[in-house]
Amino acid sequence: MLLKIIEDNPKESKLVLMINTIDDLWYLKNILDRGDQIITSVFRRQEQNADLNRSKATERKKINIKLNVEKIDFLPYTDNLKILGEILEGENSGSHQSVMIGVDDEITIIKTLDSGERGFLNEAVENYYKNSIVFVSLDDESCIIALMKSYGIQEIADISSKKSGKDYGSNGEDPGYYKEIIASIKNIKNPASIIILGPGFEHTKLYKKIMDDPFFNGIALHDFPETDNGKRGIYEFMADKKSGDILKGARLAADEKLIENFLINLNKTGLSIYGYDELVKYSRMNMVEDILISESKFKDPETRKLLNEATGINIHVISDYTESGDIIKQFGGYCGILRYKY
Repeated sequence: MLLKIIEDNPKESKLVLMINTIDDLWYLKNILDRGDQIITSVFRRQEQNADLNRSKATERKKINIKLNVEKIDFLPYTDNLKILGEILEGENSGSHQSVMIGVDDEITIIKTLDSGERGFLNEAVENYYKNSIVFVSLDDESCIIALMKSYGIQEIADISSKKSGKDYGSNGEDPGYYKEIIASIKNIKNPASIIILGPGFEHTKLYKKIMDDPFFNGIALHDFPETDNGKRGIYEFMADKKSGDILKGARLAADEKLIENFLINLNKTGLSIYGYDELVKYSRMNMVEDILISESKFKDPETRKLLNEATGINIHVISDYTESGDIIKQFGGYCGILRYKY
């Protein structure tokens, strides 16, 4: 289920959202900013009369509060977004309150969204990117199982083959290794695709075992050779052309390919630029095709000025929780790809 807009009233600067997935919290983190106002629900302990039995648990009542946002804490791959702010209304006005926003929570945001924030909202609501993809990256020594999120690769299992152990099979294969991997995959809820990859032959052996298991009927299964295993193998696959049809529409894969294109153009064609001033310069000349911005720079005032002036340019905010994000940061957080060479 997608992030749900309950109410969107730009004239009143009011947006009401229902959080439906953990990924929605990452989008919410990038839509909210210090100084915004939110309305959401918290549970408060109720004062008891002196004649009540003090041994009874204090009643907690759900109430709505309005906060002026001061700090937003996002922990990747967790199910809550922590927001700290000052209470604006009611008997506790002026005091500070932290709230935890999670799946199934409703939040009202009082602000006028700029073009970048509106882009994040549209992306989340319209489901540009599909994320129900599982990666299984292995060799004969170890395997990681990871989920694709909008903002990164979430590693959920790291399994050793115990290759040097006494239980390793005389035929060079440990059946317990595959069983443990398959059992871990079965614990994942509703995967649409499982991509098995790595060097050597282990990935193909595992693929055949999974194909023979009726549990996986109806799930798209894929097997690919890569030179690396682990997360490096996953990023290698996402940047490769062969991932195109499978990961079409996946935010993380799109980011990886953009970075790959940026680096190729930087070294070969001269169509890549970096630095805030360079982006401003070439944007005003209508020469920029794509702007790539680090997530950590997205809320900076100079970034908002750039984005609000950029027309007819594809804007890409690269997550801080990926290798692509690390590369963007090495170039100062601002990169671009030109339509043609000046």
